[in-house]
Amino acid sequence: MKPLVVAHRGASAYLPEGTLPAKALAAGMGADYVEHDVVMTRDDHLLINHDLWLDNVSDVARRFPGRQREDGHFYVVDFDLEEILTLSVTERFTVVDGRDEPVFPRRFPVWQSSFHFHTLESELEFLQGLRHSSGRNVGVFCELKSPWFHEQEGKDLPSAVYAVLARFGYRTREDHCRVMSFDAHALQRIRSEVGPAAGVDVPLTQLICHTDDHETYERLPDGTWENYDYDWMLEPDAMSRIREWADGIGPDVRMLLTHHEPMAANDLAEQAHAAGLYVTPWTVRADDLPHCAPSLNDLVRVLVDDCRVEAIITDFPDLVLRALDR
Repeated sequence: MKPLVVAHRGASAYLPEGTLPAKALAAGMGADYVEHDVVMTRDDHLLINHDLWLDNVSDVARRFPGRQREDGHFYVVDFDLEEILTLSVTERFTVVDGRDEPVFPRRFPVWQSSFHFHTLESELEFLQGLRHSSGRNVGVFCELKSPWFHEQEGKDLPSAVYAVLARFGYRTREDHCRVMSFDAHALQRIRSEVGPAAGVDVPLTQLICHTDDHETYERLPDGTWENYDYDWMLEPDAMSRIREWADGIGPDVRMLLTHHEPMAANDLAEQAHAAGLYVTPWTVRADDLPHCAPSLNDLVRVLVDDCRVEAIITDFPDLVLRALDR
């Protein structure tokens, strides 16, 4: 059985990430699911945006100078939705010597055409509208972006997201919706408390990265916060522990491969399957392949034949679909 093709932030290799046009293109290309990250605004709306901040994909620095925090970022949680919806969105960029340079130079040009932010509700309405008009039921991979950060800001991201999922009919494991997070504590709370309270039981995915990525912080008994240690998730007995609160894992695709050439699978996916977990690696990019992968087609072949993954998260849904057809 072919793995699901999940369009990472939409067809983000071709249009600015996270935008509704990128989601529409992914659906038109034949993606089974679209993936998005959800963050909260100051006035408690749920925004689709990959980062906790608005810079590097919008004109927030020009529109709202002086609103950044000490680290230089313009955080979503410091803005009302009405303000955010006035911003222009573009391809991801970095500022070099005062110039906006694209992170991926061969992708959609920076500051060309017109794109904007939107809410989780808007995206679900959009996808359900496409289902009505096209007959294709494109599903949702919903990543809760840093629930621990929102907790520090006095906001309950999981409960807010689950209330919206329930309202739009994403309640059961057959409703084409999966929820993901790097935050293990948040997923544990969802499984035991948030999901039952909302009447929502969709598959949960434990995302996995490296400890040095500083992706997650956890609160200690004394009330302080420290960087979460992901190293244990790569130990031989980790999958049975993760199975207590999750239905699958979402590792960095490089975590499924040996660190030498020729490219080969290690035993992480096998361990996950043995524990009854599905495997959904991120992110397959034709313009950012693992060093041991000769091509995207070769990478997809190893993921399918050797790792037996159940889904592939990719910026290039069309190329992955083509590789699967081969």
